[in-house]
Amino acid sequence: MVSETERAAIRRGYRMLRITAEKTQLEVEALAGLDAGRYWKIENGYVTPTGDEAKRLAYVLGIRPSKLPMPREAKAS
Repeated sequence: MVSETERAAIRRGYRMLRITAEKTQLEVEALAGLDAGRYWKIENGYVTPTGDEAKRLAYVLGIRPSKLPMPREAKAS
């Protein structure tokens, strides 16, 4: 389970990446081919992106997948 502190760090990380990429949540979601509402859940730390989602998000946000904010438990897997 992700702590509220960790969820806040994930939220800040994704938000900063998205703002730096000058995209809205809806734009990231559409460009990455995610289902409606899925990016909001990822950005707010409620779900962890699958490997394929992480690759697509990284491409849209202009970074390597390993640089995406992830819960510690997901990184260990």
